[in-house]
Amino acid sequence: MAFFRRREKEAPPAPAPVEVLAARLAETERHPLKRIPVADLPPEAQALGERLNTRLDALASAEKEQQQFIADVSHELRTPLTVLRGTLEVALEEERPPEEYREAIGNALLEIRHLARLSQNLLFLARGQSGRVTLSFANLDLGKFLADSTRDLVPAADDRGLTLHVDLPGAPVLVFADADRLQQVLHNLLENAMRYTPAGGEIRVRLSARPGEACIEVSDTGVGIPAADLPYVFERFFRSDRARRAYSGGSGLGLSIVRWIVEAHKGTVGAESAVDRGTIFTVRLPLLT
Repeated sequence: MAFFRRREKEAPPAPAPVEVLAARLAETERHPLKRIPVADLPPEAQALGERLNTRLDALASAEKEQQQFIADVSHELRTPLTVLRGTLEVALEEERPPEEYREAIGNALLEIRHLARLSQNLLFLARGQSGRVTLSFANLDLGKFLADSTRDLVPAADDRGLTLHVDLPGAPVLVFADADRLQQVLHNLLENAMRYTPAGGEIRVRLSARPGEACIEVSDTGVGIPAADLPYVFERFFRSDRARRAYSGGSGLGLSIVRWIVEAHKGTVGAESAVDRGTIFTVRLPLLT
Protein backbone atom coordinates (compact mmCIF):
# COMPACT_ATOMS: atom_id res chain seq x y z
CA MET A 1 0.00 0.00 0.00
CA ALA A 2 1.36 3.37 -0.95
CA PHE A 3 1.26 6.19 1.47
CA PHE A 4 1.03 9.75 0.25
CA ARG A 5 2.13 12.66 2.38
CA ARG A 6 0.04 15.72 1.94
CA ARG A 7 2.23 18.68 1.00
CA GLU A 8 1.48 21.82 2.91
CA LYS A 9 0.76 24.72 0.64
CA GLU A 10 3.74 27.09 0.77
CA ALA A 11 3.06 30.69 1.69
CA PRO A 12 3.78 33.14 -1.13
CA PRO A 13 7.12 34.94 -0.76
CA ALA A 14 7.02 38.39 0.80
CA PRO A 15 7.16 41.14 -1.79
CA ALA A 16 10.55 42.74 -2.28
CA PRO A 17 11.05 46.22 -0.77
CA VAL A 18 11.17 47.71 -4.27
CA GLU A 19 7.80 46.16 -5.10
CA VAL A 20 6.30 47.56 -1.91
CA LEU A 21 7.59 51.03 -2.71
CA ALA A 22 6.41 50.76 -6.32
CA ALA A 23 2.91 50.08 -5.05
CA ARG A 24 3.08 53.09 -2.74
CA LEU A 25 4.37 55.27 -5.57
CA ALA A 26 1.45 54.19 -7.74
CA GLU A 27 -0.90 55.50 -5.06
CA THR A 28 0.69 58.96 -5.31
CA GLU A 29 0.99 59.16 -9.11
CA ARG A 30 -1.16 62.29 -9.21
CA HIS A 31 1.36 63.94 -6.91
CA PRO A 32 4.72 62.60 -8.18
CA LEU A 33 6.80 64.60 -5.67
CA LYS A 34 4.66 63.79 -2.64
CA ARG A 35 6.36 61.93 0.21
CA ILE A 36 5.57 58.22 0.51
CA PRO A 37 4.08 56.97 3.82
CA VAL A 38 6.62 54.46 5.17
CA ALA A 39 5.84 54.11 8.89
CA ASP A 40 3.91 50.84 8.40
CA LEU A 41 6.37 49.21 5.99
CA PRO A 42 8.84 46.41 6.81
CA PRO A 43 12.21 47.72 8.05
CA GLU A 44 14.09 47.21 4.78
CA ALA A 45 11.37 48.84 2.70
CA GLN A 46 11.06 51.61 5.29
CA ALA A 47 14.78 52.45 5.05
CA LEU A 48 14.62 52.46 1.26
CA GLY A 49 11.50 54.61 1.40
CA GLU A 50 13.17 57.18 3.65
CA ARG A 51 16.05 57.52 1.18
CA LEU A 52 13.54 57.95 -1.62
CA ASN A 53 11.63 60.55 0.39
CA THR A 54 14.86 62.51 0.87
CA ARG A 55 15.29 62.61 -2.90
CA LEU A 56 11.65 63.58 -3.38
CA ASP A 57 12.03 66.42 -0.88
CA ALA A 58 15.05 67.73 -2.78
CA LEU A 59 13.17 67.55 -6.10
CA ALA A 60 10.14 69.29 -4.60
CA SER A 61 12.36 72.03 -3.20
CA ALA A 62 14.09 72.47 -6.57
CA GLU A 63 10.74 72.64 -8.36
CA LYS A 64 9.47 75.25 -5.90
CA GLU A 65 12.63 77.31 -6.35
CA GLN A 66 12.32 77.06 -10.13
CA GLN A 67 8.70 78.21 -10.04
CA GLN A 68 9.63 81.14 -7.79
CA PHE A 69 12.50 82.02 -10.11
CA ILE A 70 10.19 82.04 -13.14
CA ALA A 71 7.69 84.21 -11.27
CA ASP A 72 10.46 86.62 -10.23
CA VAL A 73 11.86 86.85 -13.76
CA SER A 74 8.37 87.48 -15.15
CA HIS A 75 7.85 90.30 -12.65
CA GLU A 76 11.25 91.86 -13.32
CA LEU A 77 10.68 91.76 -17.08
CA ARG A 78 7.11 93.02 -16.86
CA THR A 79 7.99 96.21 -14.98
CA PRO A 80 10.40 97.79 -17.53
CA LEU A 81 8.29 96.54 -20.44
CA THR A 82 5.21 98.23 -18.96
CA VAL A 83 7.12 101.49 -18.50
CA LEU A 84 8.56 101.21 -22.01
CA ARG A 85 5.18 100.61 -23.61
CA GLY A 86 3.50 103.39 -21.62
CA THR A 87 6.23 105.89 -22.51
CA LEU A 88 6.01 105.16 -26.23
CA GLU A 89 2.21 105.10 -26.29
CA VAL A 90 2.01 108.51 -24.62
CA ALA A 91 4.61 109.90 -27.03
CA LEU A 92 2.54 108.74 -30.01
CA GLU A 93 -0.85 109.93 -28.79
CA GLU A 94 -0.53 113.44 -30.22
CA GLU A 95 1.91 115.89 -31.69
CA ARG A 96 4.42 117.06 -29.10
CA PRO A 97 7.36 119.45 -28.96
CA PRO A 98 10.75 117.92 -29.88
CA GLU A 99 11.91 118.23 -26.25
CA GLU A 100 9.14 115.92 -25.05
CA TYR A 101 9.96 113.38 -27.74
CA ARG A 102 13.61 113.45 -26.70
CA GLU A 103 12.62 112.91 -23.07
CA ALA A 104 10.36 109.99 -24.01
CA ILE A 105 13.09 108.40 -26.12
CA GLY A 106 15.60 108.91 -23.30
CA ASN A 107 13.28 107.18 -20.80
CA ALA A 108 12.69 104.33 -23.24
CA LEU A 109 16.44 103.93 -23.71
CA LEU A 110 16.94 103.68 -19.94
CA GLU A 111 14.42 100.83 -19.76
CA ILE A 112 16.05 99.07 -22.71
CA ARG A 113 19.42 99.27 -20.96
CA HIS A 114 17.82 97.90 -17.80
CA LEU A 115 16.42 94.95 -19.76
CA ALA A 116 19.79 94.33 -21.40
CA ARG A 117 21.55 94.34 -18.01
CA LEU A 118 18.91 92.02 -16.57
CA SER A 119 19.26 89.53 -19.44
CA GLN A 120 23.08 89.59 -19.18
CA ASN A 121 22.96 88.95 -15.44
CA LEU A 122 20.43 86.14 -15.84
CA LEU A 123 22.60 84.52 -18.50
CA PHE A 124 25.71 84.78 -16.30
CA LEU A 125 23.99 83.17 -13.31
CA ALA A 126 22.49 80.41 -15.45
CA ARG A 127 25.88 79.62 -16.97
CA GLY A 128 27.61 79.80 -13.61
CA GLN A 129 25.20 77.45 -11.89
CA SER A 130 25.49 74.95 -14.74
CA GLY A 131 29.30 75.06 -14.69
CA ARG A 132 29.67 76.87 -18.02
CA VAL A 133 31.57 79.92 -16.75
CA THR A 134 35.33 79.53 -17.09
CA LEU A 135 37.54 81.44 -14.66
CA SER A 136 41.08 82.47 -15.62
CA PHE A 137 43.14 82.39 -12.42
CA ALA A 138 46.48 84.15 -12.02
CA ASN A 139 48.54 85.74 -9.26
CA LEU A 140 47.00 89.12 -8.43
CA ASP A 141 48.15 92.01 -6.23
CA LEU A 142 44.86 93.17 -4.73
CA GLY A 143 46.24 96.58 -3.75
CA LYS A 144 47.21 97.52 -7.30
CA PHE A 145 44.04 95.90 -8.63
CA LEU A 146 41.77 97.94 -6.32
CA ALA A 147 43.64 101.17 -7.02
CA ASP A 148 43.19 100.71 -10.78
CA SER A 149 39.59 99.47 -10.61
CA THR A 150 38.25 102.16 -8.27
CA ARG A 151 39.86 104.94 -10.32
CA ASP A 152 37.38 104.24 -13.12
CA LEU A 153 34.42 104.71 -10.77
CA VAL A 154 35.41 108.05 -9.24
CA PRO A 155 33.56 110.07 -11.95
CA ALA A 156 30.35 108.08 -11.33
CA ALA A 157 30.60 108.80 -7.60
CA ASP A 158 31.28 112.49 -8.26
CA ASP A 159 28.22 112.72 -10.52
CA ARG A 160 26.07 111.47 -7.63
CA GLY A 161 27.61 113.85 -5.13
CA LEU A 162 29.42 111.04 -3.30
CA THR A 163 32.98 110.79 -2.01
CA LEU A 164 34.86 107.57 -2.77
CA HIS A 165 37.77 106.70 -0.44
CA VAL A 166 40.25 103.85 -0.99
CA ASP A 167 42.42 102.60 1.91
CA LEU A 168 45.24 100.26 0.87
CA PRO A 169 48.08 98.69 2.89
CA GLY A 170 51.68 99.45 2.04
CA ALA A 171 52.66 95.80 1.51
CA PRO A 172 51.37 93.71 -1.43
CA VAL A 173 48.34 91.50 -0.76
CA LEU A 174 48.53 88.57 -3.17
CA VAL A 175 45.71 86.22 -4.16
CA PHE A 176 45.13 83.66 -6.91
CA ALA A 177 42.14 85.06 -8.77
CA ASP A 178 40.37 85.94 -12.00
CA ALA A 179 40.92 89.72 -12.27
CA ASP A 180 37.98 90.28 -14.64
CA ARG A 181 35.53 88.50 -12.34
CA LEU A 182 36.86 90.27 -9.25
CA GLN A 183 36.37 93.55 -11.06
CA GLN A 184 32.77 92.48 -11.62
CA VAL A 185 32.47 91.87 -7.87
CA LEU A 186 33.92 95.28 -7.02
CA HIS A 187 31.78 97.14 -9.55
CA ASN A 188 28.60 95.42 -8.37
CA LEU A 189 29.33 96.27 -4.73
CA LEU A 190 30.23 99.88 -5.52
CA GLU A 191 27.25 100.38 -7.81
CA ASN A 192 25.03 98.98 -5.08
CA ALA A 193 26.58 101.39 -2.56
CA MET A 194 26.15 104.37 -4.89
CA ARG A 195 22.55 103.43 -5.64
CA TYR A 196 21.51 103.47 -1.98
CA THR A 197 23.65 106.32 -0.65
CA PRO A 198 22.18 109.85 -0.82
CA ALA A 199 24.18 112.77 -2.20
CA GLY A 200 26.74 114.02 0.29
CA GLY A 201 27.45 110.50 1.53
CA GLU A 202 30.69 108.55 1.54
CA ILE A 203 31.78 105.19 0.18
CA ARG A 204 34.97 103.52 1.34
CA VAL A 205 36.95 100.58 -0.05
CA ARG A 206 39.39 99.10 2.46
CA LEU A 207 41.89 96.27 1.89
CA SER A 208 43.59 94.37 4.70
CA ALA A 209 45.47 91.11 5.14
CA ARG A 210 44.74 88.74 8.00
CA PRO A 211 46.17 85.29 8.75
CA GLY A 212 45.41 83.22 5.67
CA GLU A 213 43.00 85.64 4.04
CA ALA A 214 42.64 88.96 2.27
CA CYS A 215 39.69 91.16 3.25
CA ILE A 216 38.02 93.72 1.00
CA GLU A 217 35.45 95.92 2.71
CA VAL A 218 33.05 98.14 0.78
CA SER A 219 31.19 100.43 3.18
CA ASP A 220 28.75 103.28 2.67
CA THR A 221 26.76 105.83 4.65
CA GLY A 222 23.54 105.01 2.84
CA VAL A 223 20.00 104.06 3.83
CA GLY A 224 21.06 100.73 5.31
CA ILE A 225 19.30 97.38 5.31
CA PRO A 226 16.77 96.27 7.95
CA ALA A 227 18.03 93.40 10.13
CA ALA A 228 15.17 91.17 8.95
CA ASP A 229 16.34 91.55 5.33
CA LEU A 230 20.06 90.92 5.85
CA PRO A 231 19.90 87.10 5.55
CA TYR A 232 18.37 87.43 2.08
CA VAL A 233 20.42 90.17 0.40
CA PHE A 234 22.39 87.69 -1.73
CA GLU A 235 19.29 85.93 -3.06
CA ARG A 236 18.20 86.52 -6.64
CA PHE A 237 15.92 89.52 -7.14
CA PHE A 238 15.87 90.38 -3.44
CA ARG A 239 15.88 94.08 -2.63
CA SER A 240 15.09 95.68 0.69
CA ASP A 241 11.58 97.12 0.57
CA ARG A 242 12.71 100.29 2.28
CA ALA A 243 15.49 100.90 -0.22
CA ARG A 244 13.25 99.91 -3.12
CA ARG A 245 10.70 102.55 -2.17
CA ALA A 246 13.26 105.32 -1.93
CA TYR A 247 15.63 104.41 -4.78
CA SER A 248 15.23 102.78 -8.16
CA GLY A 249 17.43 100.89 -10.55
CA GLY A 250 19.40 97.67 -10.47
CA SER A 251 18.45 94.24 -11.68
CA GLY A 252 18.23 92.58 -8.27
CA LEU A 253 20.92 90.11 -9.37
CA GLY A 254 24.15 91.98 -8.64
CA LEU A 255 24.70 90.59 -5.15
CA SER A 256 23.82 87.06 -6.27
CA ILE A 257 26.54 87.36 -8.90
CA VAL A 258 28.95 88.69 -6.26
CA ARG A 259 28.35 85.66 -4.06
CA TRP A 260 28.75 83.20 -6.95
CA ILE A 261 32.06 84.71 -8.07
CA VAL A 262 33.48 84.96 -4.55
CA GLU A 263 32.54 81.36 -3.72
CA ALA A 264 34.08 80.23 -7.03
CA HIS A 265 37.31 81.71 -5.62
CA LYS A 266 36.84 79.63 -2.44
CA GLY A 267 36.04 82.83 -0.56
CA THR A 268 33.11 84.21 1.40
CA VAL A 269 31.07 87.41 1.33
CA GLY A 270 28.94 88.85 4.12
CA ALA A 271 26.98 91.98 4.95
CA GLU A 272 26.52 94.11 8.06
CA SER A 273 24.08 96.99 8.16
CA ALA A 274 21.96 99.31 10.25
CA VAL A 275 19.06 101.39 8.98
CA ASP A 276 20.10 105.00 8.26
CA ARG A 277 23.71 104.20 9.21
CA GLY A 278 24.95 102.42 6.10
CA THR A 279 26.15 98.99 5.05
CA ILE A 280 29.45 97.10 4.99
CA PHE A 281 30.06 94.24 2.55
CA THR A 282 33.12 92.13 3.34
CA VAL A 283 34.76 89.83 0.79
CA ARG A 284 37.29 87.32 2.13
CA LEU A 285 39.65 85.51 -0.24
CA PRO A 286 42.42 82.99 0.47
CA LEU A 287 45.86 84.59 0.52
CA LEU A 288 48.39 83.30 -1.97
CA THR A 289 50.92 81.16 -0.11
